Amino acid sequence: MNDNKVMLIGIAFFLLCIGLIAGIYIVDGDIRYHRDEFDRLDQQRANFQRDNANLHEQIRAFTDAFDRLARFNVNPAANEMDFYSQVQQVIDPHIWTNEIVIISAVQGGIGPGGRASHTLTLRGDYYTFKRILAEWRNLNITVRVSGLTIARATGPQAQSGEIVANLTLEATIAAN
Repeated sequence: MNDNKVMLIGIAFFLLCIGLIAGIYIVDGDIRYHRDEFDRLDQQRANFQRDNANLHEQIRAFTDAFDRLARFNVNPAANEMDFYSQVQQVIDPHIWTNEIVIISAVQGGIGPGGRASHTLTLRGDYYTFKRILAEWRNLNITVRVSGLTIARATGPQAQSGEIVANLTLEATIAAN
């Protein structure tokens, strides 16, 4: 009977060791799973913090831009003809010196918000066109380029370095 007790205690001890080893294996798997989950969540938290910082930077940039726009003064044209004539006065000296040719000009009338538009197609030297844009910036009315397409001039009359620019200008017209 003594041998049976020793054998029974030995089997119980062996089963206890097997149970402990199995328990350790299961708990170790859970620990690894939770550690991986923690690392994933920690990385996600870091990504959210980075995205949050980027969004705050964008909000600050937009707020600064809106503040600058709020301080921007719009100088309206007295009427539609004032706008068209000021735009034309900038182009005329370049036409007289054959630097720019007006291919087409369409006066768009006054649209929503009291804005007049003027659509032009110009052909000429790129640098002359840049000077014209700069001169429009220096007018005593606020002129906005709302559309611009530049392409290399083609055709039998096209010279080297010539471009064709399609642009739409807008200006606010003063309320009467």
